[in-house]
Amino acid sequence: MTLDRLAQAPHVGIPGCLWFVRFNEAGEAEPGTIEDFENIGAPREGFLWLHMDLADVRARPLLTRIAALSEDARDSLCDPVDHQHLEYSEGIVSGALLDYERDLGGPTSRTDYVRFASGASFFISARRLPMDSIEATHIAVNRGARLTSPIHLFELLTDALIDGLARKAAELGAAFDRVEDRIIDQRGRQARPALSAARRDAVRLARQISGLSATVARLETIEEEVGEQRDNDLRDAAARLVQHASALTQDVTSLQERARLLQDELNALLSLETNDRLYVLTLTTMLLLPATFVTGYFGMNTRNLLFSETENGTLYATILCVLASATALFLMRRWGLAGAPEGEEQRPRGGRPDRPADRSF
Repeated sequence: MTLDRLAQAPHVGIPGCLWFVRFNEAGEAEPGTIEDFENIGAPREGFLWLHMDLADVRARPLLTRIAALSEDARDSLCDPVDHQHLEYSEGIVSGALLDYERDLGGPTSRTDYVRFASGASFFISARRLPMDSIEATHIAVNRGARLTSPIHLFELLTDALIDGLARKAAELGAAFDRVEDRIIDQRGRQARPALSAARRDAVRLARQISGLSATVARLETIEEEVGEQRDNDLRDAAARLVQHASALTQDVTSLQERARLLQDELNALLSLETNDRLYVLTLTTMLLLPATFVTGYFGMNTRNLLFSETENGTLYATILCVLASATALFLMRRWGLAGAPEGEEQRPRGGRPDRPADRSF
């Protein structure tokens, strides 16, 4: 277990704060103070990272009172959100990114939004439940990662989010491998629910990655101001993130194409199984149809019915049913309706395989 060197007692003056980190000009992290919180947004060497828990009812009122935040940034941090988005106004980048929740066992299958607002000297993030990318970023900082600007922190957080999506894609690939093994083993009924679940997860993952890539790409189109290096840094970071996400998009697209192929194979396998069962059912029906006709014939309530006055009439009727079914079977085999499957190799019934005769010279 890694020692949390950035651990600190809850700030009485910052309700809902999960951690507050100060980065110096060299990019080294250390716990922040209440004086740093009061000076959020002021010019300084390095920057501040404030992470808030929105499950605390006191967190939203506190965020709305931070003067350094623009109106769009406050909305991104506090208002309900149902889609990924990024806004850049008044020198502040704000938005929400969809990520997987995290528990003691690692990332889960549930998703929620990571909200953030990044200025020139601060980075504020907020969430309702523990999120995988935020926790991974905090662990990296705790282990000594050096970050010289909020843009670097945003890039590290988004890279962690994309890496988490890549792990989900790898898990989906393993799930498709198991489905393929079942299909090859002719276990189509067992493969169907697993394939349906994997395809659903693949579609959700593709939507999440596509939305993330399109959202981050918006930072590449920000207007450049004269002498504004931060805009260039944002654009460069966005280009790297889009490239990272695009590579993952190709992997997920391949997974979706593989899912379609597996679905086609599964449908073909299930169709073959259904046809085989219908074949057996039809064959059984044709075998029993003559016997049914015989029993129906002897069941007529008429005079002078055949074998009705004979002592062994039941035996004769039974023999007639068997002969009728045997005749039907003979005719079906003669017509090729009940023969061996086509393409089945015929093995010799006995003896050794034919070999060329030995010749003596």
